[in-house]
Amino acid sequence: MKWITSLAVVAACVLVVLLSAVRTTRSRQVEPPAGAAGLRLSVSEARADDRDRRNCPVATFRAGNHGKDNGNEIEGRRIFMRENCYICHGGYAGGGMCPSLREDRPDYDKVREVVRNGTPNGMPPFPELNDQDIRNLATYFETLRTCDEPTFTHWWEPVPTR
Repeated sequence: MKWITSLAVVAACVLVVLLSAVRTTRSRQVEPPAGAAGLRLSVSEARADDRDRRNCPVATFRAGNHGKDNGNEIEGRRIFMRENCYICHGGYAGGGMCPSLREDRPDYDKVREVVRNGTPNGMPPFPELNDQDIRNLATYFETLRTCDEPTFTHWWEPVPTR
């Protein structure tokens, strides 16, 4: 009798895990927020960009704000992970014990000021980051909540896999 009870408990646990996995898989399918019609690209705009960007928020990247080299969002994400920014700002910059960078994305000047000087609330300065690193970070922040947002976590790999 104990054996049958144990088997039933194990089967129930397996069922719960499988149902959770299905729910998690479905929840990762990002749907645009309700009333976001102004954030959608038309089919002709998507083709012009040579990528299928329909139903993606429009990036607010302003090329003139970053000097000659506009930065690279992949390298910006790599710096964000390497410098452990995710510990305070969250894995995808959504906030934690520090502000979310996803809602009110900082511009290049704000990123440069905070990275160079830190904040009185506890963020340390990062003097080892050069101007190119700061441009890369700012570019990464501008891609948050867009189709161009990099989401990998293996920053140490030459071509991040996850």
